[in-house]
Amino acid sequence: MNPKVYILDDDPAFAELLRANLGHAGEFRTRTFTDPVDFLEAAAETRPDAVLTDLHLPGVSGVDVTRSLRDDDPLLPIFVLTSDGELESAVEALKAGADEYITKPVNVGELTTLLRRALANRPLLEEAHSAREAQRRRFSSAAILGRHPRFEESRAFIDKLATLPTTTVLLLGESGTGKNVAARAIHFSGPGPHGRFVEVNCAAIPANLLEAELFGYVKGAFTGATANKTGLAEHADRGTLFLDEIGELPLELQAKLLSFLESRRFRRVGGTRETEVQLRLIAATNRDLGAAAAEGRFRDDLFYRISVATHTLPPLREVIDDLPELAHHLAAQLSREAGRAFEGFTPAALARLRGWHWPGNVRELRNVVERALIFASDGWVDEDSLPHLRIVGPSLGTSGDGTRATGTSSPEAPSATELDAHRSPAAVIRRGLTLREAEREYIRDALSANGGRVQATADSLGISRKNLWEKRKKHGL
Repeated sequence: MNPKVYILDDDPAFAELLRANLGHAGEFRTRTFTDPVDFLEAAAETRPDAVLTDLHLPGVSGVDVTRSLRDDDPLLPIFVLTSDGELESAVEALKAGADEYITKPVNVGELTTLLRRALANRPLLEEAHSAREAQRRRFSSAAILGRHPRFEESRAFIDKLATLPTTTVLLLGESGTGKNVAARAIHFSGPGPHGRFVEVNCAAIPANLLEAELFGYVKGAFTGATANKTGLAEHADRGTLFLDEIGELPLELQAKLLSFLESRRFRRVGGTRETEVQLRLIAATNRDLGAAAAEGRFRDDLFYRISVATHTLPPLREVIDDLPELAHHLAAQLSREAGRAFEGFTPAALARLRGWHWPGNVRELRNVVERALIFASDGWVDEDSLPHLRIVGPSLGTSGDGTRATGTSSPEAPSATELDAHRSPAAVIRRGLTLREAEREYIRDALSANGGRVQATADSLGISRKNLWEKRKKHGL
């Protein structure tokens, strides 16, 4: 059936003329209105496929009509009709959600082309909108599980920041505590439509390429730049730019990032024209940026600039009472994805999970649960399903009120030195492993202790990043 186009204009002669022209070829079913109240009632009763509305209407503006329509249908094609000299009002309509403004007298041929294009794109927009809504449901403040007051603080922080589309946020916390999830929750929990969530891992991109990736480049800017390229900051326009591991950002790029944050303007590498974007910037790090600034490894002015709204996500060992809920949630999710049965954890398995100190936090817990599901029998995760986890005793856990417990470790609880000795190459060799196997286990433990971060692991082992990559490849890690 041909699409319905509603026309709202307080000039009945103009509205009828436009209706006759658009309906002449039978491509559109058109209906005219001169009163905005009648129009909105009719639109609520029978949804149009597209709307043309004048800016100046009796009792209400076209901007208000646009806003009302957009609240009910985020994908409805809305075109605002405006006279010369009304550009400011037309811009307001665009901000309220109009797709485009059209200047009177209307070129019917151009308007027909715009309507066709908008209606043809509707299925694609609906698919994208459905995907965004799925992301919104998956990544919301509710994605931060747990009943501990620290988790309540995190959810409140996310809900507050989600309403501020152009602010700057700094997420702190150890590796694996969920900073990426929190960043996505801030983005997808915001009201109304939103742009892209664009993630940049500052540690994963070589320093000499990071500026070009972030801000783009123009053709001929350097060898290999055979065409213009849009940067990730531009892709995040009207959305969120997430700079993960910002503590690894090279000093020379920190100054350019500071300038960008101050003005939301940048130049592509090799270019002269400035581009302006509107976005929310979220930075995350597991480093102490204050200490790094004091040591000259991080610009203190950039540190102050990104610390507008700061939140620290808690390590798992400090919220250990919530571990059973987290483990059950992860196991249920992973079992659904893998098509495997999951009934629950045995009390002994949960006791072992609660006793571990979780250096890799929730990320490590997810890996342990995924491994346990592979070896679980009849859907039940028991002690035999779990990888080797040394019980560390309550001294590394939390007390009942969520504060860190001290001086309550049992005589059997190993000290930090004993734990290190347990993971040493000599210890694994005494367990009957060959030197090659010992090296593999030692590297695996180091990666786990550092949350999978390559540079931190290499530093802890006293080898280069390249050497660590070679060893990981050799051992299949």
